[in-house]
This record gives sequence, structure tokens and C-alpha cells, in this order.
Amino acid sequence: MNSFFILTISGIFNIFAVKLKYTYKEGCGGIFGYVTPLKGELKVRELDVFKGYYCGVCTSLGKINYPTKYILNYDMTFLALFLSSIKFDMDRPKRRFCGYKVNKVNYFTNEYIDYAAMMNIILTNRKLLDDYNDDKNYFSLLLSKIFNVKNNEKFRDKIEVIDKKLNEMSYLEKQNSPDIDRLSHLFGEITKETFDVLEGKEGEVLKYFGYNLGRWIYVVDALDDLERDIREKKYNPLIYAFNYNEEENFRERVVENIRFVLYSYLENITKAYELLDIKKNRGILDNIIYLSLADKTERILKGEKINEKSIRGIRCRQERFNGGYKESL
Repeated sequence: MNSFFILTISGIFNIFAVKLKYTYKEGCGGIFGYVTPLKGELKVRELDVFKGYYCGVCTSLGKINYPTKYILNYDMTFLALFLSSIKFDMDRPKRRFCGYKVNKVNYFTNEYIDYAAMMNIILTNRKLLDDYNDDKNYFSLLLSKIFNVKNNEKFRDKIEVIDKKLNEMSYLEKQNSPDIDRLSHLFGEITKETFDVLEGKEGEVLKYFGYNLGRWIYVVDALDDLERDIREKKYNPLIYAFNYNEEENFRERVVENIRFVLYSYLENITKAYELLDIKKNRGILDNIIYLSLADKTERILKGEKINEKSIRGIRCRQERFNGGYKESL
């Protein structure tokens, strides 16, 4: 495939991607985007390795269904990196031409990278279908047909679990539920399902890790979006959990109560991580687990905005597409 054709296709999908924002209701429910390295603390070689996994997942998405390259997020890159670092002692990079970067890039390939790509597609597809069922938004239905895989029977059980949890979340959101504990639990069950890959004790630890990571993502995202949701009169569980009555210091009141919850999830994540046998890339993973997650937590508690994310629910791509760029390192 020549570079001009690749660039043309990329341009078409970048334009098409901007239209995604019109499919998105302003609710919560969760895709991903917070689990990234703290780049300033990474060695150059480590950043190159992380980019190799990012490009590896992107390459795998392109082989499965080319348009799905435009729904790649950092959390699925982390999943690919994490699983690969537990199961393999070594990865040898390959090279290919990237139409987006207009240059050759190094990338990794293995079964866990392919798995992360499949999870990326499945999660996006099920969320789009969930939005269609909620709002009868036919553009969401159209996108669900585009961002899909034909042969997903291998993942049928996972899809059923994801659908069930999304349905429960949608019901609670429609009721303006204040039960953020229940909502974060349901989202944790979804991420737990994506981490349910390995067998035995190692597999149980990995699921516990994924469950707590999902709970942290949900709550930190709700806090990250709180002021905007109040301003735009959108649903946010924190508004109802802490009985917002238009006071000016509402966010400060929420932060006082939510800090302990966020750090309890981080503690559980850390405990699970330390039980796993990490065979490689420990520097990158330590950066993410010990530094980056805590850094994002503190920045959001202080009211800083995190721009590298794909946020709760259908808003997962809106901010990025408004800016007109593909999530990239």
C-alpha cells in the first residue's frame, strides 16, 4: 500500500472522527485513557519501548479493521505492555511505515498485543451499542458497525459480562444515582474482565489489579469532569453523592471526601502489582504504577485538567476530536 493512499485514508478518517462528538451523550460509563507513563521520569529507551507497544496495538488494530486504528487509547497500550511483561522475557521490534507519522516506526507484536487490540474494539463497540439503546442515536449504531470485528465468538463470554455491567450502569445513570460506589464497582467489573487472561493465582491477582484500576479510573474521571458537568448540567455521580446545592466550595468538599477513596484503590493496585512476576519493562511499569497514577490523582485533586485521556462514557473522544488529532505519543 503506497504512502499517498495511506495518507488519503488517514485524512478521511480524521475528518470522519470529528463527527464522532455528535454521537456522544454527556453521561458516564467509561472507556479509558488515564493509564500512561509519567514521561518526564522515563528514560529515552523506555519511552521508545512504550511507543513500540503503542504502535504494536495500532498495527494489530489495522490488521483487524483499519478504521479501528482511530479508537486506540493508552490504557489498551498499558494492557498490552503489562501482559507482555508478565509472560515474555524479550520482544524484538519490527519496522513498518506509518502513514500518520509519515515515517517508519518500530513496533512489537505478540498474542497479548493482539488481545489488547481486540479489547479496544470490543469495548468501544459495546459502548456505542449501549448509547444507541439509550438514545436511539443512529450514528452511534452506524459507528458500532464500523468499529467491530466479525469473528468475536472467542470473546462472547466477555462481551456478555461487559454488556450486563454497561446496562446496569446506564440504568443507574438514568436514575441520577448518587451511588458512586456501585457505579465504580460495575466499571471495575468491566476492567476486571479485560484483565481476565491468565490462569491460577497469577490470573486472580491480575483480575484484582484490573478491578481496582477500573474503580480508580471511574472515580478520578468523575472528579476530573465535575466542574464542567455542573456548568453544563450533565450527570455526574459526585453531584448527587455529595448533595450539590450550588455552593461555591462544592469541589473542595468533594475532594476532602474522595481523596481517601482514590488512594485506597491505588494501594490495592500497588499490592496486586507487587505480587506479580514482572519479567521485563519493570522501569516503565514502576513509572506508571508508582508515579504516574499518583501524579494524575494529585493533579486532579488539585483541579488540574488531564488532557491525555479518553473520558467517561461517550465523551471518551470528544475533547480529542475537537482538537482534530489522533491520540498519539
